[in-house]
Amino acid sequence: MGEKVTVSNTGDQGPADPRGGEKVTMDLQDQIMEEFQNKLTLADIREVVQDSENPLAVLFARERALQAELSVQKNRTPKPLLANNEVLTCLGKQELQNTIKQLEMILSCVRARKKSLQEELEREQKWLEEQLELEKTVQERFDHQQQNFLVISKNSEIQKLKSRLEKVTNRKDELLSALGKFLDVHYPPPSEKDTQSKTVRSAAERDKGSANFITLHEILEHLITKAMKSPHDPYLELDDTFWPPFVEALLRYGVVLRHPDDPHRIRLEEFDQ
Repeated sequence: MGEKVTVSNTGDQGPADPRGGEKVTMDLQDQIMEEFQNKLTLADIREVVQDSENPLAVLFARERALQAELSVQKNRTPKPLLANNEVLTCLGKQELQNTIKQLEMILSCVRARKKSLQEELEREQKWLEEQLELEKTVQERFDHQQQNFLVISKNSEIQKLKSRLEKVTNRKDELLSALGKFLDVHYPPPSEKDTQSKTVRSAAERDKGSANFITLHEILEHLITKAMKSPHDPYLELDDTFWPPFVEALLRYGVVLRHPDDPHRIRLEEFDQ
């Protein structure tokens, strides 16, 4: 920041003039005062550069310092070059020391900033590793819980279906047992007297007897089995084992229906439609 001094060879000098020494002393004092004023002007910017971590504030402070230095340089009065070699050497050393101090200060700031950035980088890396480890742990727990949930849900659905199937099976057995008791009481197997009665239409049926006729319970079981095993063709073929009064009773009460094209085939009525 100091003034650049240019040394010129003026040849051999004569004896030292006491008035010339006083002039040199006054010039040196003036230069020292100017340097002191410059340091006072730049004191705030050096403090900001060292302490502030805000880049924008640092740039503003540098701009103010440069403007102050420019104003000082404009207002300075050019001084004549000194002819005393000792004074020039002293000023050169002083300027060099000031420059070294400034560079050391800048180097210290850069090292401090570098150290701060390294520490911040290490903290960020450590935080990132912790977050990745936490994410991995959470993902593993989520996968484990999801597998357990799927297994539990599957087992729960299977148990529900088994329970419902068992209830339906028990209910079916109860209904079939009640139906069998009802049919045994109200629709017993045909006796010999029933087959020989006048209500039987043909003599062949009267001669056949009751030995080969199946019960009404068995007829219903055949119809139900046929409807369950082959729903596309639920019709049952009538033969000599079907007692006609049982078939007529089923038709009359709407339990079975005849085939529209073949009266010797019947099927169970679809009660769920």
